[in-house]
Amino acid sequence: MTVNIYDNANEMAQVLKSTTQYTAWQTAFDAIQADAEAKALFDQFQAIQMAVQQMMQTQQQPDAEQEKTWNDVAAKVQENETITALLTAEQALNTLLTELNDIVTKPVADAYAALRQ
Repeated sequence: MTVNIYDNANEMAQVLKSTTQYTAWQTAFDAIQADAEAKALFDQFQAIQMAVQQMMQTQQQPDAEQEKTWNDVAAKVQENETITALLTAEQALNTLLTELNDIVTKPVADAYAALRQ
């Protein structure tokens, strides 16, 4: 019997959509899309996250003005209930995905663990 692992992965993607973590994330994501102010702020927040990651990769330091801008946006994000709901739902979804990844990669992890014994 031949197993197509991609079929299993696609099935898992469909099953994921029925989990409480995914449906909570989707609801929160849709709420952001429906709120122009929250969406604009969230887009700005994501752009800052990308800029910070790029700076970290190139070992650059933000200047004082960038830090102030970033801190101001972060404070506004924390005050926006629509965005904080999305971030909370995203964290729960990421936890589930990490657990699933651990399950899927367990044979590889076990092989390396046996090698170290």
